[in-house]
Amino acid sequence: MRSSTQPVPIVTRNTPRTVSSSFEPRVVHADSSRSFDPTCTSPTASSTSTRRPSIGSFRASNVQKSTPIPPTNPWVVPTTLFLKPSYLEHSAFRHLLQSDASSSSLPSRKEEVDSRIPYSGAMSPPSDSDDDSAFSPPPPSRDVPAASTASVISHDQVLKLPTRWSDQYHHQALSLSNDGRELEYQGVGGSERDGAAAARSTEPIPPACGIYYYEVEIRSKGPKAHISVGFAGPSVRTRCLPGWEPNSWGYHGDDGRSFAEEKTGSSYGPTFGLGDVIGCGIDFSTHRAFYTKNGNLLGPVFENVGRGIALFPSVGLQHPTESVRVNFGHEPFKFDIDYHVQQQRNQTWANLMLEPIHTGIFSQSKSSPASDETSTATSEADVKRELNKLVLSYLAHHGYVKTAMAFQKQSEAISTAAATAMTSTTAIGDQDIDMADAPAPAPSLLDHGFGADIELRTRVVNSVLERDIDLALSETREHYPAVLGEKGLMMFKLRCRKFVELILDAAELKKKMDMVDVTGHGGASGMDGEVDGMGMEVDDDARVHTISSPAVNGSDGATARRPSSTARYEAALNEAIAYGQTLQNEYKSDPRPEVKSIFKQTFSIVAYEDPSAVGGTVAEVVGHEARVQLANELNQEILRSQGRPTHPTLETMYRWTSACLLQLGLSGVGAAAFADMEKELLDA
Repeated sequence: MRSSTQPVPIVTRNTPRTVSSSFEPRVVHADSSRSFDPTCTSPTASSTSTRRPSIGSFRASNVQKSTPIPPTNPWVVPTTLFLKPSYLEHSAFRHLLQSDASSSSLPSRKEEVDSRIPYSGAMSPPSDSDDDSAFSPPPPSRDVPAASTASVISHDQVLKLPTRWSDQYHHQALSLSNDGRELEYQGVGGSERDGAAAARSTEPIPPACGIYYYEVEIRSKGPKAHISVGFAGPSVRTRCLPGWEPNSWGYHGDDGRSFAEEKTGSSYGPTFGLGDVIGCGIDFSTHRAFYTKNGNLLGPVFENVGRGIALFPSVGLQHPTESVRVNFGHEPFKFDIDYHVQQQRNQTWANLMLEPIHTGIFSQSKSSPASDETSTATSEADVKRELNKLVLSYLAHHGYVKTAMAFQKQSEAISTAAATAMTSTTAIGDQDIDMADAPAPAPSLLDHGFGADIELRTRVVNSVLERDIDLALSETREHYPAVLGEKGLMMFKLRCRKFVELILDAAELKKKMDMVDVTGHGGASGMDGEVDGMGMEVDDDARVHTISSPAVNGSDGATARRPSSTARYEAALNEAIAYGQTLQNEYKSDPRPEVKSIFKQTFSIVAYEDPSAVGGTVAEVVGHEARVQLANELNQEILRSQGRPTHPTLETMYRWTSACLLQLGLSGVGAAAFADMEKELLDA
């Protein structure tokens, strides 16, 4: 057992952002920005009680590490930080869920919560692989494009999680521990409803959690054990147990009854007392609460919990010697909440997939209503045809030529077979059929020559990825001259990229030359090399062609027949410098801020002997990701010059759907948290 006076060891935990050097055209992200796991306050041992031993059945993945933070004020001792509970990783908005960002300072009494909206982070008032993958252009940016209209709620809004009981919003009869987790009743008590005292958390629960859960351990209790665990709205008084007032819900330990704005309550579960751990959760997809006792689920209870108001975790005590200690995620939970949330998320997603598609938006038929069977077949065919168009446009956009053509032929064959079957079925009934209603194949890539255009565009774009900037410039100038117009930046960006590639080529030759010097090949091992590495001559080819080269066998005629490594390095470096000087002379008078910024970033790499090994902002300029980004921009500019969308329709639909789900989640629609498009559609 650790004394309350002992310092807590500092544990730092970094969550690296994954960056892939390869591009994946079929993966589209609406918002890939993933923030680091936030932290929130967890306790040191209370000065009035000992720490409860950990439970052996806890899973290792739930163990939370902590880091101390400075004192918040003279009356509060240092608290600790804890990681975001793992069950919240099942929320589609997990990257927005964070602990109290201002945990180092007490919340202001002037901050207010607007109970008219479902959630606010403020306080309430203090009133009581494809075969063509090698030929594919780079994928679209993983960032969400700027919306044409202002978002209702900012997409990067921080959603604070409850971390402790509030210092301001608890009854005066309750004593709050220094870490904000333990409450002890120190009033005189009373009969019936006299003497009740309640407390709530510092922050309301974000509905974007999907499901939120916390646990309360009963440390001690009086003979009547009037302890209530539940939820409360922002305007609930602290002189009543949760469940006795409007906008409050509670599970009472003395009789096992559940209370929701009522006096008598309803039969719900077993009673609870000393040593029991009571879990309390809210499913925002159904707005129903649920409770657990010592790790066992008791089942759902209440209706419309927290609908339309900010919802706070809340507990109430009524008699002396009663005390409770809360776990908001500071330590492993007694109940397997991870599995429970995963099951609910899977069920919510399955229900979404069962929702029928409204096929009327696809129907283009203007004839008189047909039979139900014919109408259903036509609607299904319309849906398939539109979906095929979406897939086909996506493949064509990213340059999957062979796959797009194969998909087109297969779609046409299926559509033709369906039309034939519909004609035969109608003919049997001696009815006329309007062929305009029959499923029609989508326009063929071959008919419109799209295949050749895709191949050409793909070749131009891939030349950037393959570092052949000269080919990209010549092909673009010949076939897409509008892309390199004077008003645009594409010409400048491509030329800057060529300068970068020339510098990288020179640096690579320098590394090879230095490597030969270190290993001693070419008779240079005993020489005092100059600082710039140009004081010796080594023939790289002599090391590769060991059979045909006399240099390996002691002959000194190899350097006379082949250019030396030093000469090639000098030539490459001189070429890069000359090209850079030409580029500088042409664009030094350009007043555009974008040009100046790109120019500064590009020429910053000259200060390093090996820019690819530097990292940081230099790596962002010379790395492969920069080629991918430039190739993607070139692809979009070519499409724009042709009057085509710069993003495929399928990708646009994905982005807009993600944006809508985000706004729903931030507006309090709990089910949106379980519509995790990235996990279900991209990571599956």
